[in-house]
Amino acid sequence: LWGDATKLIAAIRNVVTLDLSADSLEVFYFSCNSMPEFNNLVNLSFESHKERGWQVLPLLLKKSPNLETLVIKGLVHEITNKCGDACVCVDDKKKKKKKKTSCCLLSCQVKVLKIYGYGGSSREVKQMRHFFENLRCLQVVKVEVQVDHQDNFLQVTNELINLLPPAPTSSSKCKLHFI
Repeated sequence: LWGDATKLIAAIRNVVTLDLSADSLEVFYFSCNSMPEFNNLVNLSFESHKERGWQVLPLLLKKSPNLETLVIKGLVHEITNKCGDACVCVDDKKKKKKKKTSCCLLSCQVKVLKIYGYGGSSREVKQMRHFFENLRCLQVVKVEVQVDHQDNFLQVTNELINLLPPAPTSSSKCKLHFI
């Protein structure tokens, strides 16, 4: 279908910034058996698409030990049973079986999270809560809210503000900015 991108992925393992389309993210998934370490990767940006999954995201985060900025262009993606624990797709029954300490986000060094195209759907709210609860080094979250009416904007922003963890949790010092 996509071909083998193993050599290409190995060739870019020293990049500092990586910007992936939804299709490229899926190509990474099909090459994940030989995923190299991205030791120099500081900025990761990717697009989401409702017909493309995040299956490779847990591995990509684990293979990027120095990642500081994560940019996600749209939280909506295809729900699969292989997205792992970077997202909230996994059925609650399966999540309860996994230990809380195994979440790939817990060891992630991301300090800045940028979300574009946030609409405030229940799935997006769950995803943001998951980020707030598990990205322990998180200092700044920047969110571009996309809603139809001003009233909806206020509702969505208030809901996000209420998701911020109370002190003294690890990300209680996190600042939320709307862009």
